[in-house]
Amino acid sequence: MNKILLTGVATAIAGLAMPAAAQTAPKIDYVRQEMVQQVPQGEQPVSGDLPICKPKQETNCINSWEANKTGNRPINYWPGRPASEIKEPLPLDDPNG
Repeated sequence: MNKILLTGVATAIAGLAMPAAAQTAPKIDYVRQEMVQQVPQGEQPVSGDLPICKPKQETNCINSWEANKTGNRPINYWPGRPASEIKEPLPLDDPNG
């Protein structure tokens, strides 16, 4: 009987000591690593002056307004729906405020 009691007490003491040991363990810092993704050869950034974008072109070009202030001028607000749904010309600044 005493052996069972001693075993129970030893187990209880060991159980209480474990959280204290866990608190002194080294701190782990979880850090995200950068991910590098290869770009297809035709879409890699070019150096030097960029050409003006052609229709449907999205990479390696600059819009004509930024290049020489010609073409479509970007507006300074969200008109509330996509440009493909808007037929009338929009003012440069938000008319509501």
